[in-house]
Amino acid sequence: MERLSYEFMKKDFNDQLQGSEQLPVKVLQVGEGNFMRGFFDWMIDHMNRQGLFNGRIVAVQPTPHGRKLPDLQAQDNAYTVLLRGQLDGQIVDRADIITAISDSMNPYEEWEKVVATACEPTLEIFASNTTEAGLTYQKEEWNPDASPLSFPGKVAQLLYERYKAFDGAADKGLIFLPCELVERNGDVLKDIVLQKIEDWSLGETFKTWVLEHNEFCQTLVDRIVTGYPANIEEFQTRLGYEDRLLTVAEPYHLFVIEGGERASSVLPFQDAGLNVAYAPVQDYAELKIRLLNAPHTMVFALAYLYGKDSVYDSMRNHDIRAFLEGAMDQAIKPVLPYEKEEKSHFAAGVLERFENPYQRHLLTDLGQNAIQKFETRVLPLWKRWENDGVARHYFALALASILVYYQPTEKNQEKVEGRALNRVMPLRESEQTITFMYDCWEQNHLENITVFELVAQCLDNDDIWQEPIIVDDEQRQWIADYVSDFLEIGAQKTVQQFNAKMKEEVQ
Repeated sequence: MERLSYEFMKKDFNDQLQGSEQLPVKVLQVGEGNFMRGFFDWMIDHMNRQGLFNGRIVAVQPTPHGRKLPDLQAQDNAYTVLLRGQLDGQIVDRADIITAISDSMNPYEEWEKVVATACEPTLEIFASNTTEAGLTYQKEEWNPDASPLSFPGKVAQLLYERYKAFDGAADKGLIFLPCELVERNGDVLKDIVLQKIEDWSLGETFKTWVLEHNEFCQTLVDRIVTGYPANIEEFQTRLGYEDRLLTVAEPYHLFVIEGGERASSVLPFQDAGLNVAYAPVQDYAELKIRLLNAPHTMVFALAYLYGKDSVYDSMRNHDIRAFLEGAMDQAIKPVLPYEKEEKSHFAAGVLERFENPYQRHLLTDLGQNAIQKFETRVLPLWKRWENDGVARHYFALALASILVYYQPTEKNQEKVEGRALNRVMPLRESEQTITFMYDCWEQNHLENITVFELVAQCLDNDDIWQEPIIVDDEQRQWIADYVSDFLEIGAQKTVQQFNAKMKEEVQ
């Protein structure tokens, strides 16, 4: 079977190209993973096909350990997005070939090409999705000839090159659309970039240009993108070609952009019929992050330890579903500042999306950078409960399951294997987090520290959290007890006992 490429498309899918090869580069994008390709890039392609944007994307690999570039380059950066699910009561099952990406680059090997792209006169947008871990500050040395390791470092250095290339022209600033699920993500990115300017002594004039002529938008993104399907042969037979980057997504999508008139005029998403709102992010963020993303983070490790592999498989299990619904009803919804009917309606929609039989949303994908996800998505909810034992138990069990999940088999690598309850899974976290968790579990296995001491060390470590998790000794004991339960009696009995206990407490 022939592989997807421009040469192949010109023979059999020429209508899909529609002159896209001639469109100028308008977007520089750091992050080439499934989500951006199935969400933002899909939207750009959607606008291009309606003649509303007429620009293409250069995708940049965010870390030295990326694996997508060889496949992107082998397919001329084309790929397929398969939308499957239910939207507005209608079944959707549609394949779109996406040609929005014109080139893809490894900045650690092709920094000069990335700089040249950043200095393109047609460039207007800088988009990103580097996960929550990407929007953090780290000290770095200035080296104009090489890519910084951090994402904000790349932004600062590329902006400086663009500033010099156009002599600080006011009309050459960029619109930033960070798609990381971090509160006030645009401000966070801008603040770290400004710190980089200070670190590297790039000058007040450049700093003024960054502040006055570049727009750092706050954003909120919402679409479940599960990526490469397990039953790929079935889809290749249906499509008639091989695509190693085929990604599956739900039909539902929401993109909220808090920015000025320039962003809405440059990116006419709404004119293309896309579900995009130019509005204050806070109007949408709390419901989405707390009732969609927080439940994902609270349940993924627990369900994986139970023996499940996907969100859909987990939702079909009575014990896991009972935990998830209990967490939403008892621990999350009561502390959200919305009307009861609005919260219930949104939560019901979330559960319906989790139950999408067309989606294979892998729990191990949800577990990438889970420590930081727990801190940004779940911990703010935990802090709102001062006395209610039922609610706080849900958070304690969720954190215990994550600590058990994070048992690395080796350290000092960004991506390693984990081994929890004899299930081997990929772990993706920062090197310092992997190293710390490895050392903690190694000390526990050697019986040098107790489970309670392991939990205390994890909660107190401000190298893996932005700040230590402060809970009283009673709650620390709860977490330690749940960790011990997972280790000694297994996830199934632990969850069943937990659900029975919470049912009694509520009654």
